[in-house]
Amino acid sequence: MTAPSRTIPSALLLAALASYAGGAGAHAFLKRASPAVGSTGAAPGEVVIDFTEGVEPQFSTIAVTAANGDSVVAGPVHPAGAEDRLAVPVRPLAPGTYRVSWHATATDTHKTQGRFSFTVVR
Repeated sequence: MTAPSRTIPSALLLAALASYAGGAGAHAFLKRASPAVGSTGAAPGEVVIDFTEGVEPQFSTIAVTAANGDSVVAGPVHPAGAEDRLAVPVRPLAPGTYRVSWHATATDTHKTQGRFSFTVVR
């Protein structure tokens, strides 16, 4: 009779370690935004972004620009009630399309970035 194979237990151990490492390497991506990505509607007083994990406000940015490239941000980025939510106030917005660019540093120090637009109609 041959000895039991150690291949299966070793493979299970490697799979378990790989799944653990994958969870530890998560990044903060955009989960939802207000105004919503690609939306059309009334002018907001601020742009709020919910991320998929906690972010460090002092190392994260949200820029909001008009179609001509001018910034419409009216104050600093700040936490908005949860560790995974940031907001930035904006000046009164005229009808038009606005671009939001964000850079987030997650609480685990991983950095992500993205952009989206929304349109103001009234």
